[in-house]
Amino acid sequence: MNELNLFVKVYPRGTPPNTELKMTRSLSAIALLLTATPSLAQELNALVWCDHADPALIEPFEAANGIKVNIKEYEGTAAGLAILDQSQPGDWDVLMIDAVDVPRAVAGGYLAELPADQLPTADFFPELVMADNNTVDGKTYAVTEKFGYNTISYDKTKVDPADMEDMATLTSGKYDGRIGIYDYYLPVLGLVALGQGINTADISAENLPALKDPLMALRKASKQVSDVVSAQTALATGEVDIIVGGGEFGRMEQRACRWRRAFALASHAGETR
Repeated sequence: MNELNLFVKVYPRGTPPNTELKMTRSLSAIALLLTATPSLAQELNALVWCDHADPALIEPFEAANGIKVNIKEYEGTAAGLAILDQSQPGDWDVLMIDAVDVPRAVAGGYLAELPADQLPTADFFPELVMADNNTVDGKTYAVTEKFGYNTISYDKTKVDPADMEDMATLTSGKYDGRIGIYDYYLPVLGLVALGQGINTADISAENLPALKDPLMALRKASKQVSDVVSAQTALATGEVDIIVGGGEFGRMEQRACRWRRAFALASHAGETR
């Protein structure tokens, strides 16, 4: 039986949480489900975020398991679910999803239940398991594969690190026209909320209006709003000196939102094949 390693990445013990290393622990439970159909032993169709399409990551897995992995990249849960909506049932086998959206995907009928007793989560680092994100009504639908932090990235040769301790500095006028914003509302909204003393878990319809002015001020001070690749590229090339929301390894005192991604088995995986 082919084992589905799913390109899992994890933080090793004793290392900072912003250090990524590959983890080769196979997710045999998902492999069991996928290889139940003979044709699936030859081919897997996976919807993934852009950082999972590197041939250096996929080709060794294909060679070791004798299968072809077909990758389609997407960014943001809404885009991924839209692709599933536009596809035939069974067109996609594996979905990499923001773990926070697992309950939403389950409610929409997009994910298949995984046999929890066959998942080797006892061998995972405890910080990676995040079972609360991957279960609905006591049933497991996903397995966390990595996590990180959306915060503030900046070029320390052009920005005073002390300024990056306070979100208010970004709208003080000092860095106007030198800021890029990652165009994903969740981390940006969360960071601005933290700057206003509101924990992300406490954002509600009642206090959301209080974030409008800080958000508009940040937009006014920025040079661009773009996808994560364009945002990071702009920082690397010097087009901007600061990135809000897209920096996994930046720093701001008590100003970070954790993101986590998980692999799940698409409902009706392989039925049409």
